[in-house]
Amino acid sequence: MKWILYFVVFIAVVSGATFLIGYSLPAKTTISRSITLQQPPAAVFAVLADVRRMAEWNRNTEKVEMLPSVEGKEATKQTFKDGMVMTIITAESAPPHHLVRKLGDDGGPFVGSWTYEISPADGGSRVVLTEVAVFKNPLFRVMTRIFGQTKYMDEHLQDLAKKFGETAHVRRNRAH
Repeated sequence: MKWILYFVVFIAVVSGATFLIGYSLPAKTTISRSITLQQPPAAVFAVLADVRRMAEWNRNTEKVEMLPSVEGKEATKQTFKDGMVMTIITAESAPPHHLVRKLGDDGGPFVGSWTYEISPADGGSRVVLTEVAVFKNPLFRVMTRIFGQTKYMDEHLQDLAKKFGETAHVRRNRAH
């Protein structure tokens, strides 16, 4: 019987510590990653802008459904391999160098955006992906630190390179 009490106390202490750590972490993060591809900026932009076909090359995207536009902006419902579903809005699009996609759902545990900056580099392109995220839930702040803040960004950039038959070396730019 005592072991049950110890177990309950242990779980309560771990849970409390996790939330305290989560509250001590910043809610807002800005992180950038980059790759260099042998493709011209227009070719890279075309693949990124064609959100309908993203599930064909992005390992984490299961399905993309087009939604009615939101304030004149392209909107999609994206279903990910883990079952998470998000509304994504193309907030800015300036071919072939600048693309911003943001979460359209404000009610979830986090909100944020991904900004792609594509510039000519070494006969190809340098792609910088910057994530700005606000994690409202302190538990999610801790989970992102444990499981990796850039896992999906890194995989996304690797998959983009693979789409062109290339292997990407993801560069870890400074986090803010």
